[in-house]
Amino acid sequence: MRREELGDLHYITPIANVASILSKGILSHQRAARVPHQSVAMQEVQDRRMNTIVPGINKKLHDYANVYICARNPMLFKIVSDSRGIGLLDG
Repeated sequence: MRREELGDLHYITPIANVASILSKGILSHQRAARVPHQSVAMQEVQDRRMNTIVPGINKKLHDYANVYICARNPMLFKIVSDSRGIGLLDG
């Protein structure tokens, strides 16, 4: 996919984080750790990502915010099925 073909990016978060996002933006995992927030992250996934280095850039994956090209992805459905307080909104 070419950049100009990308229409939307999606971010999964509890509604409680919206005020913080509006004032501070969407933060990387590392930066969000310094701000009070609710997390929907699965610890086993975060443990795998913790030391993952992005090839060619030499930065850790946790230095980036996770956004998705497709909002209806396995993570979202796992969170919804686990009743973590996330609902599906279609706009």
